[in-house]
Amino acid sequence: YRPRTPFELPVDCTTISEAETTFLLRAKRKNGNKFARFRCTAKVHKFPWKTRPIVCCSGTWLNDWSKWLDYWLQKIKHLISTYVKDSQQVLDEVRRLHIPPGAFLFTCDANAMYNNIDTEHAIEVITWWLNDLNEQNKLPHDFPLEAILEVMEIIMKNNIFEFGDCYFLQLLGTAMGTSAAVMWGTIYYAYHEVHTLIPNHGHNLFYFKRFIDDMFGIWTGNATTDWSAFCDDVNNFGILTWDIEDQELSSSVDFLDLTLSIKNNKIVSRTFQKKMKLYLYIPPMSAHPSGCIKGTIFGLVRRYHAQNTYRRDFILFVSLLYRRLIARGWEREAMKKLILEACRYVQREANANTTTTQQTPGADRDDPDENRLFIHIKYHPDDVPRQRVQQLYQQHCGELFEREIGIKRPTIAYSRPKNLGDLITKAKLHQAPGQSSSIILGEFRNGLDPSQNSPKIFSQCVYAG
Repeated sequence: YRPRTPFELPVDCTTISEAETTFLLRAKRKNGNKFARFRCTAKVHKFPWKTRPIVCCSGTWLNDWSKWLDYWLQKIKHLISTYVKDSQQVLDEVRRLHIPPGAFLFTCDANAMYNNIDTEHAIEVITWWLNDLNEQNKLPHDFPLEAILEVMEIIMKNNIFEFGDCYFLQLLGTAMGTSAAVMWGTIYYAYHEVHTLIPNHGHNLFYFKRFIDDMFGIWTGNATTDWSAFCDDVNNFGILTWDIEDQELSSSVDFLDLTLSIKNNKIVSRTFQKKMKLYLYIPPMSAHPSGCIKGTIFGLVRRYHAQNTYRRDFILFVSLLYRRLIARGWEREAMKKLILEACRYVQREANANTTTTQQTPGADRDDPDENRLFIHIKYHPDDVPRQRVQQLYQQHCGELFEREIGIKRPTIAYSRPKNLGDLITKAKLHQAPGQSSSIILGEFRNGLDPSQNSPKIFSQCVYAG
């Protein structure tokens, strides 16, 4: 697929822009020989505990390609009627609804969604959907359809990763760890929702949305035959299943970070927090810019104000925030001052009927018509303050840059230096001499217990990964 010149129109959806070509070729040169790496973490909060397999694709050529794929799939998410961006969108939509008598709420989760999406079936389904959108002229005018379809298959069928000195090819399920996985899974099941669930059960679905593998809806049909038929159809798509049969219709459910309930034919909401959440806010001794904790507090207070219908719930979660910050080592008076300031700010927002998407005071406003200069600096708490950098810029460059190249103001963009986590946490598996992963896996394949055998025996059973 050749690059498209700035003055050339897309021809048969086979050209890509010069910027995309530059991104892909630069990524190929930088990461062309790197493989993804496999590791596993423990879900200690589960009983019995379970494992979470992780494939770290960051910094690989295939994932750079996947980022390009995700960029284009994101452009068509608005065509998915059940798509929801976040819990705030759900909240904004359901609060306007007048719930009919006899309605119930329901939620359900997919069972290991990414692992249980059959690759061949997903490629077939998503290809149908994209071709159908193309025939209806709903795709963006420069959407590289043929390239998307080919890249999609390459990425999902060639997820190769290493574990120690072994290499594996994923044979089933969505390519783990790849950037396009979220939109891939979202679009895949959306086809079933649009062509089966909504046509067959839309008259009973007063409201129906899904956030990746979490489904939420308001059910107005009967709770016996109609509901049973809906549950059957939800699980009748490929090998992917949902836990909907284990859920019950209710007047109150937890969805994402919300608890939603029906009261007096309206939806009321409350912040939902998992019992095992650790609330690891940055501690005061951390080398972060001083504005980071202020941004955290303002963002959380605004969220609590938006999510809690009743003021008593808002006060409860703000109080919990205060106590958790004190537990992290912050000074009481400083936190009290910031939280009260944030509460006054969100109250002024509410009184002025402003939207919840406004930014915190002092945050940079994005202006698409404004030319901005980003000055990237590695942060250090003893370095020159941001305000001083901006003063020096205005003193020496401001007028010249605005006159010659149209830059109106600079933005200081901090990046963090390497920390202890970067130095002691590695994706690459450490292998002790004589106990490589190929030897250990070879022992298991031959029915032996590696912990009971010597390195000499291990060396006789090398796993051909």
